[in-house]
Amino acid sequence: MKTEQPHELLFEALVEIKKDLHEKIGSLDERIRRAQLECAENAFQQQKDALADCVDGIDEELVKLSVYLEEYWRLYASFNDLNRKISGFGGAPLPVPDPLAGDSLATVLAGRFEYLNHRAGFEI
Repeated sequence: MKTEQPHELLFEALVEIKKDLHEKIGSLDERIRRAQLECAENAFQQQKDALADCVDGIDEELVKLSVYLEEYWRLYASFNDLNRKISGFGGAPLPVPDPLAGDSLATVLAGRFEYLNHRAGFEI
C-alpha cells in the first residue's frame, strides 16, 4: 500500500499539472485571439482612415478643378471679346479654338477623359 500511495500522489500531481496547463493554454489562446482581433481592428481603422483621406484628396482636387474651369470660361469669354475687337478694328477674325464641351464640371471632365482616352490610347 505504501508503494501505491506515492504513485497515486504522483498521478494526482500530474493530473493537477495537466489541468493547470490546460487553463494556462486556454488563457493564452484567449489573449492571442484578443491581440489578433485588436491588430485586425487597428488595421481596419487605418485603412478606413486612408480611404477617407483619398476621398478628401479627390474632393480637394475637384474643388481646384472647378476653380480652373471658372478661370477657363472667364478667359475664353475675354478671348472671344478680343477677337471681336480685332474684327472691329478692321482685322480678319482669327480662328478661335473650340470651347470645352459641357456646362458643368462633371460633363467637362467626362469630355476631357474621352479626349485623353482617344489621344493617349489609355483608359482613365
